[in-house]
Amino acid sequence: MPTTDFLETLELTDEQRARVQDQGNVVQITLVEPITYKHSKLDGDRTLTELCLVKHVKGKHMKALDKAVGEISQSLALVAALAGVPANAMDELDARDLDLVMVILGPFLPQFRRTGTD
Repeated sequence: MPTTDFLETLELTDEQRARVQDQGNVVQITLVEPITYKHSKLDGDRTLTELCLVKHVKGKHMKALDKAVGEISQSLALVAALAGVPANAMDELDARDLDLVMVILGPFLPQFRRTGTD
């Protein structure tokens, strides 16, 4: 499990680093572009300006991957599960935010889920 200074080990730009706060059990990421979504058909619009992702990835979070087809869809499903928002909210996630989120999550994912590294 990464230590609380895991952010120091990540290759982030100054702009990216300024958008990330380690808050112990969660990592807060300020979004480049706010996300507006409906939680359900009965709800009005909700807007997220930041994502708070739990650092302790559990089976319940990983199960979200089974519901999605394709690598990007699986990444978005995992982010939604870790942030506690519906998967459809991630449809509006800016690509720059997704890139940063995946870099941040890397140290918390099991070795077998990491891609692009040997």
